[in-house]
Amino acid sequence: MSDRRCERTTARTLAALGAAALLVPLAAPAPAFAQGGWLRQDLDSADRVGLVLESGALRTDVGEADGGGASLRREGQRGRTGLATFPEQALDGPTDSVDVRVRADGDVEHLLAEVRGVRPDGMWTEWYPAPGSGGRVTLPEDVTQVQLRVEVEGGDTALTGLRVRPLASGAGRPGGGERDGGAHGARPAEPFSARLFATRIGLVGGTTANGHTVRKDDHFVALPSRRGLATRGGGEYTVRVCTTGALGPEGKNETPEHEPRCSYLPVWDVGPWNTGDDHWNEDRESWNDLERGLPQAEAAYTDGYNGGLDGFGRKVRNPAGIDLADGAFREGLQLPTNAWVEVDYLWTADYRQRAEITTVTQSDPVVVRGGPGLEHDPVGLAAHKANVDVACQTVGDEATGPFGTSSAWYRIGPGNYVPAAFADGGADAPDCARR
Repeated sequence: MSDRRCERTTARTLAALGAAALLVPLAAPAPAFAQGGWLRQDLDSADRVGLVLESGALRTDVGEADGGGASLRREGQRGRTGLATFPEQALDGPTDSVDVRVRADGDVEHLLAEVRGVRPDGMWTEWYPAPGSGGRVTLPEDVTQVQLRVEVEGGDTALTGLRVRPLASGAGRPGGGERDGGAHGARPAEPFSARLFATRIGLVGGTTANGHTVRKDDHFVALPSRRGLATRGGGEYTVRVCTTGALGPEGKNETPEHEPRCSYLPVWDVGPWNTGDDHWNEDRESWNDLERGLPQAEAAYTDGYNGGLDGFGRKVRNPAGIDLADGAFREGLQLPTNAWVEVDYLWTADYRQRAEITTVTQSDPVVVRGGPGLEHDPVGLAAHKANVDVACQTVGDEATGPFGTSSAWYRIGPGNYVPAAFADGGADAPDCARR
């Protein structure tokens, strides 16, 4: 796949690409028509943003007004873009390798197909691109369900067909067979963590890369890779972002003046600076000579890496590795200006007890407190739809939320507690006193 396809828009362009809000645990997988092992995708079943179905093909909606649906995303782009996300589909057995085939009316190079699967712990893998018009995609571990999405770029290219079939597990590895040390090594108990420079997104009323319309005081983040981009309204990829007290591009080693605040935020946009830089992965998509957790933009800014330029050839003017929506920036973390933060990528570890934060308004966050009760100070916010890991539960002040009235509180991070009445899941978490 060309570099042009690997490098997508930055968050500052707020691309309008969308997907269905599909969260685990999943509903029954959609039925698929299988022929010769192939699962053919029904174009009419896709969740669409910026796309219309015409004459049996999905193409960009050129009649849609600017600012809604899909929009121009980067310099030199041929036209509008849109995204189709198809229902998840069950496989006959576990595998880490699938074959994807894309059919187009027009230049297939203006389509980008991606696939992901459900891990043994019930969470999604990240998204992985299929080469060109299709081919083998190797996922990081065995999955039993898969889901596809396709980006369509330009008004003269349309998606006319899409299919996937499972291959023997290990088919994508040299020589096939098992990975070293067994089929798939266990994920770590704790998520990968990195210290990043955070900037504010702004741009209220714009559209993010997963189709979300940015609200005033919104709560989500942008990361510079599509691999961890959640579905529209979904929280399957959630980060915990905590303050460090260090402000400004050169303040990385300052000591915090106050107790850190933490926010739990879904990944709904792509950026800043780069769009193919999954720096949290050991086997990263690009810039493999950089250490894990170091964004390319930070290396360019601080060390002159790549001549001080980002993946689009632009001069990097700050070391940002994450963008925060306004509510997360000002209310959740209470940052006075751009600052260094600690970021935990929650999906990179096994969830002990997964719970989805839920609020009645479906937009306001839940207050995170330093203990299980209202007498404890607020220490952050958890966004609606954020998927959190419940380490344990305890008894505290009674609270009423979308899931009734309860005195149970969940510990979702070090010194971070939320009422169970605002969390879908986590009921089987152990007692905190026994941990």
